[in-house]
Amino acid sequence: MIRKAFNLNAKQFLALQSLFYAFANSIEALVPLLLAPILTRMLDPTGYGVWVLFITYATFMRPIVGLTTQDAIRMRFLEFDQKQLDQFTHTALFVMVTLAIFVSLVTVVFGELLATATKFPQAWLVSIVIAALLYEVFYMVLALQQFHNRRKAFLITQVIQAVLSMAFIVIFLSSGWDWRGVVLGRMLGMAIAAIYSLRSLGFTLPTLFKVPERSFYRNIASFGVVYWPAGAVVMVVGTTDKVVAAHFLGVEASAMYGVAALFASAFWMVNYSFVMAWTPWLFRKLKGAAEDGLQEVASVSLLYFVLAAVAAAAFYFFALLFAPILLGEAFHSAIPLLQYIMLAIVLQGFFMHNMKFLHFDKRIEMMSAFSVMTIVLNIALSILWAQSMGIRGIMFATAVSFGAAFIISGVLVIARYMNLRKGAKSLAGQ
Repeated sequence: MIRKAFNLNAKQFLALQSLFYAFANSIEALVPLLLAPILTRMLDPTGYGVWVLFITYATFMRPIVGLTTQDAIRMRFLEFDQKQLDQFTHTALFVMVTLAIFVSLVTVVFGELLATATKFPQAWLVSIVIAALLYEVFYMVLALQQFHNRRKAFLITQVIQAVLSMAFIVIFLSSGWDWRGVVLGRMLGMAIAAIYSLRSLGFTLPTLFKVPERSFYRNIASFGVVYWPAGAVVMVVGTTDKVVAAHFLGVEASAMYGVAALFASAFWMVNYSFVMAWTPWLFRKLKGAAEDGLQEVASVSLLYFVLAAVAAAAFYFFALLFAPILLGEAFHSAIPLLQYIMLAIVLQGFFMHNMKFLHFDKRIEMMSAFSVMTIVLNIALSILWAQSMGIRGIMFATAVSFGAAFIISGVLVIARYMNLRKGAKSLAGQ
């Protein structure tokens, strides 16, 4: 009776945590949706396409600049005391800034070549690197706030970046800065939010400017190199989709992909909120490896699959109703694409769910292998189907790639669950 009550309380706590992070992260998800009526009317498809490419490349550069440090922190959080965690975070920030400076120099030296390959204005290439650094710092401190259970600071951080980003973007657009104003506004809002969140965690400018001790450099570098495909798979797939669209179908096609993805990203943010609340809970459950705990994990996972599918359907029908109102007329051709991108996002979420089990076991090489398989399959299918099916083919390629990875990784997770369950039963019988 007591155990059942405890399990019920645990599920209620997880549900409340998920609702909180869904609300907090919905603030960020609402920014592109609220900006859509403005951007799709004040920017033409080409200008909007450049903005989409900027976000795409900045997202792609995040794991290169940040070495997926936020996932290293999640994996090591329960092992570190506060002093070690602060030292690890300080070292990670120093490494990220150093890498950002190096990559910026590369973009300056090879600017003309990169501008041709990326279809992005050469003079603004460095802004992509700076934005990637700001994004990586922002999400790293959000991970720290979440694991510390500092929900107030987490919420304030999200509000600051959302409100300021929108305010700066509207001001710059009104001043006639076209897509450049959107880029600058987003970067300024993110920078201020990152500075606030670092201060909320106890970091000061004098502390950050000190060169950290050398104890964690090797840990961060080795983790980042091996884990890079796993930490970057979502970003790389999104990048390759838009780059394939831009190269084979034109920059305007990349814009249409980005507009369709706006509504899917709202669902993705809700899904991601569950994963944020669920990951610390899952890690603690698996650490105990008790049979009841594993049964509860299985029931929560099954409930997640069902609710995620239902939520995706609800978001899809919501988008069909409101997309014609929110979007400028020149972008209405993106509406029929919503069903394909929504399917891809659902299967992506299922795959990331499976990856967390491997993450707990520190099976980084296997996570990276699955991710490389997904990336390679997506590139091959996107190029093949883009020429015959257009943007729809690229989105369908993404769905197939994540679907295949979800099924294969799911077989391994189930095998692992069964082994743990057998081990728990044998212990109980002794």
